[in-house]
Amino acid sequence: MNPEYEQQLKNAEQIVNAYGKILAQLDASNYGHPLSLLPYPRDDIKSAIQLLLWELEGENKDICNSLAQSYVYLAQFIPDDEAEIIAEGQRFMTSSNFDDGHIEEADEAARIINRIKLEMEEMILDVRKFMRA
Repeated sequence: MNPEYEQQLKNAEQIVNAYGKILAQLDASNYGHPLSLLPYPRDDIKSAIQLLLWELEGENKDICNSLAQSYVYLAQFIPDDEAEIIAEGQRFMTSSNFDDGHIEEADEAARIINRIKLEMEEMILDVRKFMRA
């Protein structure tokens, strides 16, 4: 293995480990997380996960599945203002004093969540290209 590729693998591992620490701290009940929480740009994390999946060649199914799942979760990292809209929408929907005045906010949150779900489906298809076995 050439030194440049070895360095790329080390960098990918560092990026994925930092991202994994963020994922471990998140509230799983939230559907949208602020993009500003990511330790690296989203595309850098995607590339790092792709490289590691390619390198593993399906050798360790558990690690590959974990990487693939982490890849798909990237879709939940959205612009901070949209993450706040979702948080507000969730607060309105679970509030005991929910009223019609909050319908627009809840609808906007639902639109963003639906867009996230669609992107997650696309990322599932995308990540499969990097999983061999």
